[in-house]
Amino acid sequence: MHQMNSMDMNLLAALDALLSTGSVSAAAERMHLSAPAMSHTLARIREALGDSVLVRAGRKLIPTPRAQAMREPLRRLMADALLLM
Repeated sequence: MHQMNSMDMNLLAALDALLSTGSVSAAAERMHLSAPAMSHTLARIREALGDSVLVRAGRKLIPTPRAQAMREPLRRLMADALLLM
């Protein structure tokens, strides 16, 4: 299993989009990817983190406790990364 520090910026950006939107299709649109590509990316993120990240609750996807805890630090990291570009 991969560690979080082995995730590339593309996966971190996708994770940020997924957590911000709570939707594979909305995250895909935000990242200019197809829904199947974003679904594959979510699978890669789940494998890298060893966590489901988003789980079904009725018709919605909700973040796991671990993903919820990562939301704000990840948002800050992405904002900082944009400043460096």
